[in-house]
Amino acid sequence: MTEDSYEKKVIDAGLFRFPGQNFMKNINKAYTLYYDETNNIRSLSLTGTGLNHEVLDCFVLGGVALGPGANLPDIDDLRAQLRIQPSVKELKLKHLAQGDYITCLSSNKLEQFLTWLLASPAYIHFSNFSILNWSIVDLIDSLLDHDQFETYTSIREDLKNELHAIVRLEPLGYFRLLKTFDYPNVPSARIPEFLKAVRQFLFRDGFTFRNMARMALSDLLQEAAMVTRLVYLCGNEKDELVSGFDTAFIHRLATFVRSVHVFDEEPRVRASLERNQIVWGGQPVSYRFAISHNEPAIQISDILCGLLGKHFSFMEKCSIDHLEEASAKLSEQQRRNADLVAKLIDKADEECPAFIFNQAPHESNAKSLWFLNGIEYPEDYRD
Repeated sequence: MTEDSYEKKVIDAGLFRFPGQNFMKNINKAYTLYYDETNNIRSLSLTGTGLNHEVLDCFVLGGVALGPGANLPDIDDLRAQLRIQPSVKELKLKHLAQGDYITCLSSNKLEQFLTWLLASPAYIHFSNFSILNWSIVDLIDSLLDHDQFETYTSIREDLKNELHAIVRLEPLGYFRLLKTFDYPNVPSARIPEFLKAVRQFLFRDGFTFRNMARMALSDLLQEAAMVTRLVYLCGNEKDELVSGFDTAFIHRLATFVRSVHVFDEEPRVRASLERNQIVWGGQPVSYRFAISHNEPAIQISDILCGLLGKHFSFMEKCSIDHLEEASAKLSEQQRRNADLVAKLIDKADEECPAFIFNQAPHESNAKSLWFLNGIEYPEDYRD
């Protein structure tokens, strides 16, 4: 099928923007945003043994942004500083650091890269998505769609956080339970049984509540015992938890409508985006695809996304106790690299808060802020 043989779906960027977003600092500035991605699992499905992919990794879409007239410093100078062999066509994270997140922070080459990037006119930008969170929070949104639970809507995100915090401890057990109810397409007749089973699983170790939101989650599931409609858990493909991250790409186009977006060439992403036309004020939002070895800014984005993916996945997987233990053992080199990551995020946030989009639960965000910035960790997130 050729591009001309079907009509593109026109999507108004306003559908993805929240009220007042147009007034965010520098959001209408004409940036050029370069992208790469990491942990794009394409889809997540329930299987007979649990899941077809690791669920505690985070999908990160992001890279670097340049303001009008700004350019990256010569990447050849960076390559020379990092002693990258001429035979290496393009820079990737593996050329600077390998291993898990903490091990990567040990790299002197990574410090050189982050220092170079911080001194450059570029800003980092990213969208971070907790794959686990994405897979399970429709339960909360479906329950709060009922008028009888309106009093819970003010703590919607807290309820999602507590659901995530419990499931994170034994995700495969939870998903095996969901599969027995054809989740995410739960038959109406089985919804009361489903909700009862979910509550029993979540609170199988008793009712010691670390905070009020966890108590509210238990109460909500108990009060919902007679519910027979879960609006976001019907009419879906059985077993399909995540069908793709296409909306993450559309969301960035809709956020920076006056910018030019340059994506790493990836046939599936291209095909998805080209089925649609994102418009703002009647004008299409500008984007293009580029081959990474011809586009230094995409190579920089690759390194950055790989590192951020490791960072946010580590926050997702670790308890605060484990994180505190790991932090206490950091070498000076590891601490310097963590501090550089924090400075890059702060630099981006100061330029344009919309550069940073974090679709992760409160607890994961709190762990990240504690690890990078030393911001006090909430005691009611401790088990």
